[in-house]
Amino acid sequence: MEQPENFAIHRQENKVCKLDNSLWGLKETLKEWHGKYEILMLLNEYKVNESDKCIYHKHLNNICTIICLYEDNLLIFGLNIHVMNYVKSLFINNVDNKNLHKVEVILGFKITKS
Repeated sequence: MEQPENFAIHRQENKVCKLDNSLWGLKETLKEWHGKYEILMLLNEYKVNESDKCIYHKHLNNICTIICLYEDNLLIFGLNIHVMNYVKSLFINNVDNKNLHKVEVILGFKITKS
């Protein structure tokens, strides 16, 4: 890494800034983001899907909840609204989430509730 042109300080040209957080657009950003969610899921007894490491599931008292991570988005699936709201609160209270709302379209598929 080098200092940006016109921002170099005389006699300190070899010094650079240390990043405390990942920058958007770096491949490491998504890995760091996924790592935060993985820790949260495992601490809350979710199991990772062995076929796809971005899918987590939990079965408790015949209630199943599925969480899918996709890049910097996530989907929460379930039949019990109370459990889904609890899961949503986990994300709000433990990870920086800006927008947790009902999804209408994902990957070109329209989602409807029935």
